[in-house]
Amino acid sequence: MGQCSIMEHIHIVPRAHAQPAVSTHSTSREGVRLGLIIGAATWLWVAGFDYVRGEPFYTIDYLGGFAKFTMVHFVLCIAYGLTLMSAVHASMKEPTVMFALIFCTILFQAAVVAATGVLENIGVGRQAWAQFLVGNIIATAVALFVISRDHSLLKLYHQAEERQKD
Repeated sequence: MGQCSIMEHIHIVPRAHAQPAVSTHSTSREGVRLGLIIGAATWLWVAGFDYVRGEPFYTIDYLGGFAKFTMVHFVLCIAYGLTLMSAVHASMKEPTVMFALIFCTILFQAAVVAATGVLENIGVGRQAWAQFLVGNIIATAVALFVISRDHSLLKLYHQAEERQKD
C-alpha cells in the first residue's frame, strides 16, 4: 500500500472481504444497483407499515395501485441512485463536488418534508409522516451504507476540504 495515510483508506462501512477495490467504477451499473436496493427497502417499509396498521397496501392503492405505484417508485429510486452515483464519481475527479452533493442532499430532505406534508393533507393522513419521512431516512441510511462499501466518502470529503483551502 505504500506510505498512504490510514485516513485515506477508511470507509464508513468496511468491506466484508479483503479484496482490493475495483479501480474503475460504472456509474450506470452502480446507480441502478443502488436505486434497486433503495427502492426495495423503502417499498417494503411502506407496505410493511400498512400491514402492521391492519390496512395492507392502503397507501400503495391510494397512490395509484400496486403496479403503477411500484413502477413509478422504482423508476424514481433508480433515477435517485444514478444521480447519487454520478455525484460520487464526479467527486472522485473533482472533490469539491462533495460539497454540492451535501448541499443537494439537504435540499432533497427539505423537499421530502414538504411532500410529506402535502401527502398528509390529500388523504394519506397522519401516517404519512411515519411512512414517508421515516422511509426517506431509511433510504438515506441504505444509500450511505451501500455507497460507502465501495467508495471512501471520508477520503473524498477530506480531499474536498484540502482543495477548498488552496
